[in-house]
Amino acid sequence: MELLMNNHEKDSKVNGIWAYTVPEDLMTGTFEKYTITTGFKNAFKLTVPNMAPGFPSVVWPNSATRGKERAHILIAGDGDYSVSIAYPTGDASKFEYTRSLIKNEGGTVGALTFSDLDNNNW
Repeated sequence: MELLMNNHEKDSKVNGIWAYTVPEDLMTGTFEKYTITTGFKNAFKLTVPNMAPGFPSVVWPNSATRGKERAHILIAGDGDYSVSIAYPTGDASKFEYTRSLIKNEGGTVGALTFSDLDNNNW
């Protein structure tokens, strides 16, 4: 079991998404931290500063591969005005992912939802 978390910061040097391993003993065990992706660039706003990223959502592009392949992570950029996906690359034990921009929406993208609309498993 793993824990996926994000923070919500205005500074691109400290914002990001991380995975933590969950130890068997929650009280005394060690939660190991792995970086999924960082460096979300917030769009300039004159009044209240933007913050990013928004909520990450774990998905399997093909529902038939759930449990057989590593999950992808859809990312609402929030203050960076984008939608991105982090797809698995490299070593699974090190939680290596690569982030790719899907689209810059030109405005806040705080949360995403997803579904197989035509029931074809994609």
